[in-house]
Parts: sequence; structure tokens; C-alpha cells
Amino acid sequence: MRSRRTALQDVLVELIDEGKDIICVSVDSVSRFKKVKDRYPERVIECGICEQTGMGVCAGLALAGFTPVISGYATFLTMRAFEQIRTDICRWSLNVKICGTDTGFSAQYAGFTHQALEDIAILSVLDGIVISEPCDYEDALLLGRYLLGNFQGPVYLRFGARSGEDEFLEKHQEVVLGQFEPLTRQEFQEADVTIVALGQLVGLGMEAAAELEKRGYRTFVFNARFVKPLNPEMVARIARGSRLVVTLEEHSRVGGLGDNLLRAFQKMRNIPPFLKLGAPSNFGFSGERGFLLRKCGLEVSLIVERIAKEMENLERHEGFFKGGLLSRE
Repeated sequence: MRSRRTALQDVLVELIDEGKDIICVSVDSVSRFKKVKDRYPERVIECGICEQTGMGVCAGLALAGFTPVISGYATFLTMRAFEQIRTDICRWSLNVKICGTDTGFSAQYAGFTHQALEDIAILSVLDGIVISEPCDYEDALLLGRYLLGNFQGPVYLRFGARSGEDEFLEKHQEVVLGQFEPLTRQEFQEADVTIVALGQLVGLGMEAAAELEKRGYRTFVFNARFVKPLNPEMVARIARGSRLVVTLEEHSRVGGLGDNLLRAFQKMRNIPPFLKLGAPSNFGFSGERGFLLRKCGLEVSLIVERIAKEMENLERHEGFFKGGLLSRE
């Protein structure tokens, strides 16, 4: 099974073949660039276990006209090197591409130190940075070509599990900055439950929607693709056409996709009830990824029951909430 991390390597080789001035920066993470190193060894710089130095090198390369791509554990790139990302890169809108791997619970038994559950929250406060996560190999190819090869400016791309990933669609829609990708139909239509799933949880979102349809609920599923920026017209359509909006993410419920979308909704009127599903703050367990997801309630049966309960509550009190905002975690 092809993984999103494989797609990253394939895109980098493809872009260099096309003549892009890409330089890969490793922070003791050269395995992320194996295909590039095998073919273009001069395009890989090793900085060692020093994410702050790596970001500084990226800033210098960007100022010199190159497109630096740095990859490593998402936890260490975003937490250890936040000052450099903020001050050296985002302040000047430099064309640096940050590819955080092992996001969410992908690090599994490595535990709390390596689990990236706060990376989106950390970077969301920075102006100008694009935050994105693909859902499968083909999606990663499209996002990689656009964000690494065409888009000018700082980018944070999340990559989760290393292998054994589902490929949800044979063909994805083309990437449009800030737009969710509709999965249920070609275009968004009104729904009882609109599920916006990020990255690795898109499969769970699709399965949960199928079960909810059996219970009589009209559902619509989006592959989020982007956490930041979010297209305001798209946000308005979702707000107008949904009785309940649910976000699914392998990230803390604080500061992630849910909070970014909720902030966008706050600019709209007649906001639908809103349910954020993700990891609790300070989730400190180690184990197999599936086990950790279940502990957070991120399993199809648990997701379905939580949404169904929310819909039952909504139907009992819909008159009270009409035109207001109900947001729950």
C-alpha cells in the first residue's frame, strides 16, 4: 500500500526532474528523502538532531532563491523550532516548506514525547502560513505538487502513518487553496450531518456517514485538505446547508481543524450546531494507533453514537438553538 510519505518523496523527485530549485533539509531524518538522496545526493543537506538550525538553514536557502523542504517528526519541528518558524520564516513570508511526519498517534509506542497532537494549534497563530494534510497517496501527490511546486510562501504539510494506508479515491479533485474536497458528491448539498475529516481520519468519516445514512440522516463528507486558510464562500455554504457540522481530526480538540473552522463560522449568521471530535488535551498514553484512537472515541461505532446522540438532542431542542451557536467537544 502506498503511503503519503512515499508520495512526498515521489513529488520531490518529480519536481527536481522538472527543474525546480528544491533543496531537502534533514534533521537526522534523511529517510524522508531517500529517493531524492539516491538520485540527487547534492540536493540533500543534513543538519543533525537540530531542528532550530535546520529552520535557519531553510530561511537562508529561501533568501538565496531556493525552495527548501524540511522534514522530520512533527512534534520536534513545531515545538523546538517555533521561534525560527515565527521569526525567520513567517515574519518574512519566506518560501519554506515544512513537512511534519508521524502526526497524531502515528508514533504509537514512542508515546507522548513523539505524538503530534498540538502541531496545528502551535502554527495556527502565525500569519501567512498554509496548513494542510492529505488523506491518501494520490491526495498527497496533488497537494505536494501544488504547495511544494507552485505556491509561494510558508507551508506546513502533515504526514501521518508510514504505511498500510487506505487509498480512498481513484481520482481526487484538483487542489484549490483553502477549499475542502467534497467526497459524497461533486458539490456540497444540504445535509443533516456534514462531516469534515482531516487526513488520516477521512476513512472513519466516510464509514461513519454510511452508518448514519442507514439511520435516516442525510450526510455529506469533506476531505478537509486545508486547516488554514479556509475559503469564506465555502464556509458560508456549509453553515447555511448543515443542521450539524462535525470535525474529525487526529489532533487535540483545542486549536486544530475544529477550532479553525469554528472561528470561520463565527463570522457567519445562522451558524449550525458544531461538534469537534479529536484527542483530549494532554493525552499521555502509548500503544498501537488503533487502541489510542479508540481511547479518544475515534472509532466508527463510537463516532456514530456520538453524532446520533447529538442529533437527537438537537431535534429535541432545535427551536431553542435555531439561529444560535452550539459548539461541543
